[in-house]
Amino acid sequence: MTDVLVPAILTLAVVGGWIGVARLTRSVHHTSLTSAAAWAIWFQATLTATTSVTLAKNQVPRGILDQLWYLTAVSALCPFVAVLGARRGRLLEWSLFIVMPLIVVLEWPALAQLTRCWHGQRLELEAPALIGFALVLVMALGQFFGTRYPISILTWMATWGIVGWSLRSSTAASLADRNADQRIAVFFLVQFWLAAAFETRTRPVVLFGWNRVWNDYRNFFGNLWALRLMARVNEIARRDNWPWTLTENGLSPVDPKNAIASDPDSDPRVDHTFRWLMKPFVDPEWIDKRLTASRDRASGG
Repeated sequence: MTDVLVPAILTLAVVGGWIGVARLTRSVHHTSLTSAAAWAIWFQATLTATTSVTLAKNQVPRGILDQLWYLTAVSALCPFVAVLGARRGRLLEWSLFIVMPLIVVLEWPALAQLTRCWHGQRLELEAPALIGFALVLVMALGQFFGTRYPISILTWMATWGIVGWSLRSSTAASLADRNADQRIAVFFLVQFWLAAAFETRTRPVVLFGWNRVWNDYRNFFGNLWALRLMARVNEIARRDNWPWTLTENGLSPVDPKNAIASDPDSDPRVDHTFRWLMKPFVDPEWIDKRLTASRDRASGG
């Protein structure tokens, strides 16, 4: 039963993955996340190739299949690492001098075993290689904790963490354990796409105006870029004596006890500051789309 179910689920994950990547590519239009989307396509291509080889039983040495699964696991980190450098003016340099060297560094322990894997031996990653992979996994995906995608992020980490762990030295795990771990990872991969679809369609809180823009920016770019934007906005707010401050939940009164007659959405200082600080990351069209949607919903249109 497992021999039939796992290939079927893996095929479903690949098909669903291409649909998800296509939607991701459209969603990052007018943002600097196009580089991250390109790395997502690279990951999906490696997953597709690995799936094809996995389904072609006994046609490729098991060690080469291990190599492909590890390459796919490393590729799964690339879109999230690319987000860390998602600032216009340095997108190409970030990919060339950060993401690609990272792939080489993480892949090096596996590539050193390529010859013996081709001759039938299984890939065996020692503790330093696994620790390095785990650190990048936590660093790259941890920036999205607290956004609207917690289940997706945890599931993605579990999927590729299990794949990496399954390739540990055979002194720590039997081949039967390795195959079982990889089957579990396949199930987690399907769960990721289900969680992503659910979290994308679910909006627990309806936000308007610049709070909507801020919330979407944080969900798109993660906490590190959001914290930097928050610090810059609040620096300007203090200098110009704004009655609001930017928090994780949006623009809030500096003194909650005192009522504020004006609205931050109608304050030209807020408009200018957000547009200026977000210019390296998003186009005006991206901002206007969210402000227009907010106004239409507020007016009942």
